[in-house]
Amino acid sequence: MKKLVYTLMLLVGFATVSFAQEASEIVVTEGSEELTNSKKYGDYVFVMSGKTEGEITEKASRYTLYFTVVFDEPSQTVKLEMVENDSRARSVIMRFLVSSGIRHADVDGKIIPINEFMTGYLQ
Repeated sequence: MKKLVYTLMLLVGFATVSFAQEASEIVVTEGSEELTNSKKYGDYVFVMSGKTEGEITEKASRYTLYFTVVFDEPSQTVKLEMVENDSRARSVIMRFLVSSGIRHADVDGKIIPINEFMTGYLQ
């Protein structure tokens, strides 16, 4: 009986850890309509859970030729402003997201892989 209880506790522990990691790999967008406007005007807003200002600043420093980043740590909100709003520069947003540990995007409540996010909303 003890083995069964310990096994269940172990499984619940692993499940909890995997969900916690998953949340930090998802960027939340403002929705498809806002992403269309962002593509047009070059201003993006994302919510990236579990990130620190130091992490985001360090990652963003590699892409200053393409966009500027302002991160609000309490709300976990990242604001990107494109230097030049073209498809090549927007594709660099994906590099920034991937280097920040993002693997999926939440668009209108639907979780999609980051490569689908790029082809559907950045290109």
